[in-house]
Amino acid sequence: MDSIVEKLIALNDIEAMLKDASTKEYKEIGFPTKDSSIEKLEKVREEILKSIPSSVLKRYEKLKKRYGRGIAPVVSRICTNCFMELPTETDSKQDKNEKIEYCPNCGIIIYWT
Repeated sequence: MDSIVEKLIALNDIEAMLKDASTKEYKEIGFPTKDSSIEKLEKVREEILKSIPSSVLKRYEKLKKRYGRGIAPVVSRICTNCFMELPTETDSKQDKNEKIEYCPNCGIIIYWT
């Protein structure tokens, strides 16, 4: 898998964890949210941000603003962002996850699971 794709997946996961940890509901159901844990997540997020090319990061942020996330997995030829089936030619590529690819329907960054 392309290292940038891996970093985008990790960034998406970390941002989801930070978002969850900051909600009132998360604390109400009993999940402990230590400030030190949140700080560690924020530091890791910053390190990942520094290692992603600015053009890719700019597109990721734009997609995140539009869809609430910037990257989505493809499961059984279905983009999990727009739930459209990808063309057979897209799914049959030999170099899946070796470069950044976008859903031909919604434009989100995609990766295969």
